[in-house]
Amino acid sequence: MRRVGCLNYTAHLGGAIRGRANLGPRMTGSLRSSARNPIGIALMGALILVFLVLGVGGGSRLPDLLNVANPDAVVTAGSHSLSGREFARIFEQQKQRLNQQNNQTFGNDFLVQNGFDLQLLQQIAMDQAEAEMLKRAGVVPSPSLVDAQIKQIPLAFDRVTGKFSAQQFTQFLASQGLTLRQVQQDITDELAERHFGMAVAAGFRMPRTYAALNAVAALQNRDVSYFFLNPAIIPKPAIPTDAQLLAFEKAHAAQLTRPETRIISLVRFSAAAIAPTITIDPAQVQKAFEAQKDQLSTPETRSIIQIPVKSAAEGAQAAARLRKGEDPAAIAKSMGTDPVVYTDKKQSEVADKKLAAAAFAMKVGDSEGPVEGELGMAALKVTKITPAKAATLESARPKIEADLRQKAAQDKAYALSEAFDTARQGGATIPAAAQKAGVAVQTVGPFTGTGVGSDGKPIPLISDKIAKAAFSTSAGQDTDIEDAGPGEYFALHVDKVLPPALPSLDEARPQLTQAYQVEQIRDAFRAKVEQLEAQIRSGKTVDAVAQSVGGKVVKISGMQMIKAQQYQSMGREFLSAAFSVKPGDAFAAGAPGGAYVGKIESASPGNSTTVAAVTDAVRGRIGQDYLRDMLDTVKMASMRETGARWNRNVALKSIGIDPSTIAGPKGKATGKAQ
Repeated sequence: MRRVGCLNYTAHLGGAIRGRANLGPRMTGSLRSSARNPIGIALMGALILVFLVLGVGGGSRLPDLLNVANPDAVVTAGSHSLSGREFARIFEQQKQRLNQQNNQTFGNDFLVQNGFDLQLLQQIAMDQAEAEMLKRAGVVPSPSLVDAQIKQIPLAFDRVTGKFSAQQFTQFLASQGLTLRQVQQDITDELAERHFGMAVAAGFRMPRTYAALNAVAALQNRDVSYFFLNPAIIPKPAIPTDAQLLAFEKAHAAQLTRPETRIISLVRFSAAAIAPTITIDPAQVQKAFEAQKDQLSTPETRSIIQIPVKSAAEGAQAAARLRKGEDPAAIAKSMGTDPVVYTDKKQSEVADKKLAAAAFAMKVGDSEGPVEGELGMAALKVTKITPAKAATLESARPKIEADLRQKAAQDKAYALSEAFDTARQGGATIPAAAQKAGVAVQTVGPFTGTGVGSDGKPIPLISDKIAKAAFSTSAGQDTDIEDAGPGEYFALHVDKVLPPALPSLDEARPQLTQAYQVEQIRDAFRAKVEQLEAQIRSGKTVDAVAQSVGGKVVKISGMQMIKAQQYQSMGREFLSAAFSVKPGDAFAAGAPGGAYVGKIESASPGNSTTVAAVTDAVRGRIGQDYLRDMLDTVKMASMRETGARWNRNVALKSIGIDPSTIAGPKGKATGKAQ
């Protein structure tokens, strides 16, 4: 099959283009179940075939003999790869987003243990693989289009002139550890992916038949009979014997085994703990206030419109138009420039010092021009003035006292840590050195590697750094004094290491007994539900079966999927069964506090006129859903065709995790398309 030549195109695409400095992969979910039907498979197969026709993938592609694998790459898909540094940046951005969404802070260790990094690696690999497939297919935006998109990035514009500044943009990239080449590649891939998606969307239209099938299903009328079954019908099991508890514990060993824990002797030098004991001298407060008075005061700020001009005549004209209230953007555009707007800025924050001095001498509402500046002439208008506010001792006292207290506490914590360290260097044990420094030794534990105690709650004294140090030190060994943040130091001795183990019967008998009985009730209840469902399926009426267990039958006529929201209190399982089970068949579904057992008595088609209207109404939305599924399938196909892989060990090291600490199947070093 002949390879099609490179399609190097130009196009206009509005909107900001993502760059690696603010990039995060889209965390998409799995394909919806509707995409697994025969029609969907055929449509998606046709889309994937497009790549094969273009000579991408399969036997028609020549091996990538010149693509040498980078051992430091986290993700590799043909010529596309992602470094550990780039992965660490993306991981941190996604972690911050997750923390904001859940309003709590997750550590890297916790996220890795729960497979967050693997989800991220999978998504990055899908994105990289699709970019590689598009490149092989010849879908490559022209350099001029890429450059045009770079020139739309706000960070690439000079704040004074409002013009694109290659130097400023390059300096920003360098501060982020990036190069212009990397950003160009990212934008190239982004444009290719977006334009490919737009092209597919433009040529895709969901068959009306498929939308009609959805409408028919949504409007079908179903008559349902059901009753609620309460678990209370199951008698409480007898108290289990020791043999039964031991067997139960063994069967659930994975869930019941307690992780390794440690007990330590801890010495802390904490400025936060010392601060409440510090008394502040009023004379110190007065002295600090006099020294910081200017910084504590709020300076005058102004909102200014600055229109750069090329001549005195233009400056006078611009000033006159500003006085009339014309739009500054329109004025600037007519003069071939853009306005520079300062909002609530101090005089020192205005780039041109001469223009700043002139603007801060004007009254609110005044317009002047031309005004000669250090960088050229301009017309100015002051739209807002916020007067300066001088600080007073009383208003500044809380902050000054807090700052003085914090500094004094940090100095004292450091001095105590130095005294402790000096004693340790002289050969003293941790308890002896602590006694010489005048600090207490605390026995803490047992606790897990995440700082959680035996009661399942975090131990306040155990920070992430202390937990990590404790689990990096062998039993009977000491750590050196370590820095745990501003004014925070610690040293510890590992008294005891408790290996992972099942709890003893005497220790966990109440909890094991309760868990055992709950499981017995659950299993018996499930068996009862299945028995009743089988009775209905064998021909008994719902009324008769319900009567045998004291249940009350509820009958619903004309249930429609399109009105499912009316029945959402019944729960998702009930709705799923009610709209998926064949007419005449029985069903069982979980319910809040029990289970539903019932039967679909009959089903009849909905009104044909309504079906036609709904078909037209849902066709567009269903088409969009299906299109997203198709594009996701393209990504998965790209993973297989490009042999995309990731190296989890390199990824973990890039975020400060030792790969050897990740146990079990989640610690797999490399991965590929699944």
